[in-house]
Amino acid sequence: MTAVPDRTRLRTVAGALAAAGLLALAPAAPADADVTVPGSDDIPRAIVALDARKCLEVADWRTDDGAPVRLLTCTGGANQQWTSGPGSTIVNVHSGKCLEVPGFSTAGGTRIDQWTCNGGSNQGWFDSNQGPGHPHVYANVNSGLRLDLYGGSPEDGTPVIQWPLNGSGNQAWYTDVAPAAR
Repeated sequence: MTAVPDRTRLRTVAGALAAAGLLALAPAAPADADVTVPGSDDIPRAIVALDARKCLEVADWRTDDGAPVRLLTCTGGANQQWTSGPGSTIVNVHSGKCLEVPGFSTAGGTRIDQWTCNGGSNQGWFDSNQGPGHPHVYANVNSGLRLDLYGGSPEDGTPVIQWPLNGSGNQAWYTDVAPAAR
């Protein structure tokens, strides 16, 4: 099988976004961006902070709209498992809701939560990493800001926010097959 060049994949994604009427709302992904999201192979994955080695989770197993997303020691629970959804969304396995930036905010420091998937650009994410072998750096389609840890803290319960790209380890993530899915 021949590998598809990144530019071709990006054009395909751009065409899909344009067809969905979302391209005008979204900042352009960098030419070298990998637009895949966790679980694009339908296998639930943990999203793990590279420096902290802790997992992105929906707090307290909540299933309500607006439930906060935070960092916590990895347990393998379904509230720490994510898969891809339509339109480059990242969906929590337990709640079935999308990772989002509330209110379409473009402000740095806005806390990330979950919400019923609705196709909004504030629920779209692209991986702005530097290619294979590099950690994921998730950027929100609406704001262009990166998934980040509040204050760079590795502590359990740290809120997950959006923040401008700064090259710090608190914006670097990797995905791992969730223990319950292995």
